[in-house]
Amino acid sequence: MSIDLVLADPHPVMLDGLSHDFQQSADFSVKACVNNGDDALEAVQKFRPDILVMDLSLTQRSGVSLIEEIQLQKIPTHTVVFTGAPIGEVMRVIDMGIPGLVSKDKSKQILARCIKSVHCGNKWLDRDLTMKTMSLLLEQQKKNANASSLLTPREMMVARMVTEGWPNKKIASKLFISEGTAKLHLHHIYQKLNCPGRMSLQRYMQENGLI
Repeated sequence: MSIDLVLADPHPVMLDGLSHDFQQSADFSVKACVNNGDDALEAVQKFRPDILVMDLSLTQRSGVSLIEEIQLQKIPTHTVVFTGAPIGEVMRVIDMGIPGLVSKDKSKQILARCIKSVHCGNKWLDRDLTMKTMSLLLEQQKKNANASSLLTPREMMVARMVTEGWPNKKIASKLFISEGTAKLHLHHIYQKLNCPGRMSLQRYMQENGLI
């Protein structure tokens, strides 16, 4: 029996190419080709394919949101991510437990092998993307350790409050310090982490998993 597929990719040329290649093979049956996340969810709900082959860079509904919704609805379709998305997004969907992952710089033959493997109940994660994910995790751990060693416990507390949107006055009241002392803590934090302002500090904290 052929493997039923729904293909979701925002790039028409890529979508047409995938559709043509899979339709030429007796191993696959393409049920729908869509270019955004909302249509992908609708197609999966309608056809209940064996495999959803999708890019993460979908519009209307993001790739991550699409995977979350499929998991929430307990739809039995397996997801194979075929993407060139930033490694941070790739790391997130690996954490979500997707069974198949292939980089877009790999051949369509590799993608077909991944689909067949996932359909048989196996997990297939692109080795290059997995290595990049591990490198990013190690880099983040180093930054976390660096931030923890640079900031005092009180400064780390202030930094987290700032990241949550607390104004200096509220921080001061919560920590039983003067507003001037809160501002001084914040000044030291900016200097130590090389962050020019609150937005930069918030981004630093979020990117390095410190909140």
